[in-house]
Amino acid sequence: MPSEDLKTYATSTTDFYDLLGITFESSQRDLDRQWRKTALKYHPDKVGNDPIAKEKFHLAQIGYDLLSDPTTKALYDNTRNARSQRKRQSELFEGRRRQMKDDLEAREKGVKRAREEEVGEEEALERELRRLAEDGKRRRKEREDALRKDLEQEAQTRTDASNLSPSHNGVPMNGTSSVSELDRTIKIRWPINPSTDETTSSTLPTEQDITTLFSTFGPIDAVTMLNPKLRLANKKKKNKKHLAAVCMVQYSSIVGAHAAVEDFPTKQQQQQQQQQGEEQGWKRFDSVAWAADREPDFLSSSSSSTASSAAASPATTTPARRSPNPASFLLNTGNDGASRP
Repeated sequence: MPSEDLKTYATSTTDFYDLLGITFESSQRDLDRQWRKTALKYHPDKVGNDPIAKEKFHLAQIGYDLLSDPTTKALYDNTRNARSQRKRQSELFEGRRRQMKDDLEAREKGVKRAREEEVGEEEALERELRRLAEDGKRRRKEREDALRKDLEQEAQTRTDASNLSPSHNGVPMNGTSSVSELDRTIKIRWPINPSTDETTSSTLPTEQDITTLFSTFGPIDAVTMLNPKLRLANKKKKNKKHLAAVCMVQYSSIVGAHAAVEDFPTKQQQQQQQQQGEEQGWKRFDSVAWAADREPDFLSSSSSSTASSAAASPATTTPARRSPNPASFLLNTGNDGASRP
């Protein structure tokens, strides 16, 4: 084949080395041997009407002529090497492009995943805030209900207390709200029977007797006997002084204690007029006095005020002085003895 026609095939994309089964470093002898084998393999007389085999036989002949001529062989080799280099560069570039694409896709996936995670965290935070708000609302409602219930119970307790204990201007009528136990306690004395050296239980009133007798002045909280067995003393002296038995009576109200102290002499006079026996009535008791041997302070101050008012008024017939009634005093004063307007 002419050289001009071979130069046309020198730029062909057909790989004649691969078609003939040789390499770039193969010698002319190797080329001749491989040409004969390829020609026998694809000869038309052998393959018949196979168009592909005929085409390969035709290309094998062109390749043999092209590679046998050093000029066309050099041109073909240069073209083939340039094509191979471009292919490698293209593959390398394709590899880099594919790597960049993969990295970009990975980054996009990471950003998308981070965004999804961020959105998920925001949604979780919103759910938690809603849960906390609902929980706080529920707890606040429970506290309000409990407070309302306590207020209702307190109001009901005050109502019940006001119904059970009538009051005047907010001051309990029983007079026990802030009066100490000592101010509500009286001391009862009676002499021991001097006819015997030893006091027997039959000569002493019992706690039940005293409770029954003195409860006429008001409710009693406690009755306490002091020295229930006492002996005679100073028997050799001319003025025989007998020891006395003592009993402490604590009233529920200072009104009862005040009535017992003030009305005891009257009770003795009434018993004397009725000529009742001394062993069973008021006559067997020697005295009834305050446990502290003095009136409570707020009663004394009220008595002083009453005396001052009487001295400032015009001269009239003045009745015998009597301690103020604690019931009326408590109505006009506070529980601590301070005067009310």
